[in-house]
Amino acid sequence: MKLSRILLVDHDGGDLERITESIINLNMGPTVVARNEVEAIEDVNNRDPELVIMNICESGAARSVNLANKIKSNHQKPILYLAPKSEINLLQSANLLNQSNYLIKPFTGTDLRYAVEKSFLSLENNEVKIKSEKDFLNALKCMPDGIISTDIVGNVTYMNPAAESLTGWKLSEAKRMVLQDVFSVNNGLGDEVPIQFSNHKVGNSVQNIFLSNKKGLRLPIQNSSTPLRDQDGSLVGIVVVFRHLNSTNDDSLVQDEEKIDSIRKIINGLVDPLLLVDQNWRVTFANDSAINFFDFDIGFLNNYNFLESNCPSFSKESTASAKIAMENREGFRFDVFHDDKDLWHELIGHPYGDGMLIQLTDITQRVKQSESALRTERLESLGLMARGFAHDFNNLLTVILGNLSLAKIKIPNAAEGYDEVESALSGTIRAQNRIQQLLTFAKGGAPIKQSLDLSGIVHEISNDIQRNELINYDFDLPDDLWRVEVDPGQIKRVIENLIRNAEEAMTGGGELLVKLRNYGPNSNYSQKLPASLVHDYSTNYLLIEISDNGHGIKENKLDKIFEPYFTTKSDANATGIGLTVCSSIIEAHQGSIGVQSAPGFGTSIYIVLPVLSTAHQRGDHKALTPELLSASSILILEDDSLIRQLLVANLINEGYSVSETEEGSETVSTYHERFKSGKPFDLIIMDLSIPNGMGGVDAIKEIRKINPDVKAIVSSGYSDDPVMSNPKEYGFDAVLPKPYKPQELNSLVKKLLK
Repeated sequence: MKLSRILLVDHDGGDLERITESIINLNMGPTVVARNEVEAIEDVNNRDPELVIMNICESGAARSVNLANKIKSNHQKPILYLAPKSEINLLQSANLLNQSNYLIKPFTGTDLRYAVEKSFLSLENNEVKIKSEKDFLNALKCMPDGIISTDIVGNVTYMNPAAESLTGWKLSEAKRMVLQDVFSVNNGLGDEVPIQFSNHKVGNSVQNIFLSNKKGLRLPIQNSSTPLRDQDGSLVGIVVVFRHLNSTNDDSLVQDEEKIDSIRKIINGLVDPLLLVDQNWRVTFANDSAINFFDFDIGFLNNYNFLESNCPSFSKESTASAKIAMENREGFRFDVFHDDKDLWHELIGHPYGDGMLIQLTDITQRVKQSESALRTERLESLGLMARGFAHDFNNLLTVILGNLSLAKIKIPNAAEGYDEVESALSGTIRAQNRIQQLLTFAKGGAPIKQSLDLSGIVHEISNDIQRNELINYDFDLPDDLWRVEVDPGQIKRVIENLIRNAEEAMTGGGELLVKLRNYGPNSNYSQKLPASLVHDYSTNYLLIEISDNGHGIKENKLDKIFEPYFTTKSDANATGIGLTVCSSIIEAHQGSIGVQSAPGFGTSIYIVLPVLSTAHQRGDHKALTPELLSASSILILEDDSLIRQLLVANLINEGYSVSETEEGSETVSTYHERFKSGKPFDLIIMDLSIPNGMGGVDAIKEIRKINPDVKAIVSSGYSDDPVMSNPKEYGFDAVLPKPYKPQELNSLVKKLLK
């Protein structure tokens, strides 16, 4: 591979060293690394790299997207994205990806080489395209016919030598002059005539007129004029192609007209919808794109009033603005949405003659990029707010949930107040779910996984949900399901959310099915599953199906239902975040989610989750003996007095010996004293964060220096903290996310003390 100028952009990537080494191994020359937006833009301006490689990590993904949009729009540099699977949706929603400009981490050196080579091949193809377009323009310069181009308001921008000769004006003189002053045309009677646009759909008619040149001579000419865009799709203005008619070239008129018509076809094929209207908004000219866009009948153009178009339709404000611009002979601009084609267009009007020259430009991609950037900004703001809010609220819920659970155990079923405690407990659990949903939506809440049989969670859901009397619920749960490693709370929220959506889609009642199945290479489900359900056909999965026979979803909405803030519901309380949360959770579990739906035929949501290997399908059922239980001692680190009291009371009630501390250094000192006495604690339960003090992570580091074999649980209301999803990397054996029930605490403690 040739030596090339490559810029590697990295926002807080932990794998920067490996990525840099992989690029160096490709023998492409020294690699320049930019660690922030300022460095990246400076290098693009000063060094002019041929390729930008953007290393995306989760924490810096939003900044990378914003920077990529700036590099694309301001510098037109090709970008190769190296991203984890969890960020691919973000890049796709920002319209940054195509089939060959990204790699999913992790990847091999061969993958990187292939991706870089494809990027350079694409760059070379683009350069060939630009050269071809330049050659075409050079050919125009050498034509014997006169060529004059103008900008959008009719000022001359270019004349070829033939045009200079016929008009008598040099380009240096005519540049920025109005076209009518340089190219003054009239009929045989000497009356001034407007320049007419040609359209090859209505035939190759010749406009025989006279040109009055700078010296006052009247020359018979043939004229062909058309609007023009450059290779980037931007409107340049008008191109006038004309020739001098005399007795020596009349015989060659047919052949020359064929050449002009060929040029006209090329130019006409480059333009977006462009048309002329008179002062009454009647269409007087439309190019091919405009005729197709508005579905005009070219034989009856004058029958169309532009402002009364229903496809797209214009708002009252836009129509009023255009009318005022026409009266004042001013330009105007507004955006319109074409509902049938799901496209946004920028409509620009320029005074031309007595009417307007109107240009429509497709800005759908720009609008989507803007909406995506806004969504990203809102998600980041929500994430910052949600994290702090969730921690404090989860601490409060831990106290409420714990005490309500203890009260429920102590109060007999038939006693007064039991039902009220049950209702309060149910409401607290729903509040817990909402907090976790908010965290997950805000790109937080990494799954805290456990090995389990998912049918137990679905059984619990079927017992807890408030059923609609008009709906028939069918929970199809076989006994021989494969075990999966999932966060039970997050997967429960996914299933509950999808059930709720199905219920809301059947306002008049219907059938709701929740089905679990083992799904492997020999399964017969392949023909049923939607193409959007991405999975490896050689891998074993657990398949979840949630179906209804409600109103269904339109086809053009299906690819949007997992986007943030998008909703098909008319309810004022609909947020458009539920399915986004579901998709985010499933992706974090290395699974996939897909949908099948059609209006009037209901909706089916399918989820696949990878199952545990055969060796891990059986759980450890070793019992904790009473002798071991009574001999176990537990040390607690918790700064919240209410939670600490609840922990101590619950563990003592279970027969454990409990010591409590409020700050990490105190915990280390207490453990050290017991260890020296020869009777170390059997287990430590530690809060992750201690304001103005040593927290769980630092404390367990010190304690493991004393006893590397100590067993420890970390607990926190920050469920999105990396410690909670990877506890062993930080010295812990298990996690206990807040809020939790006493039963969950007891079960985890017994498991670790086996």
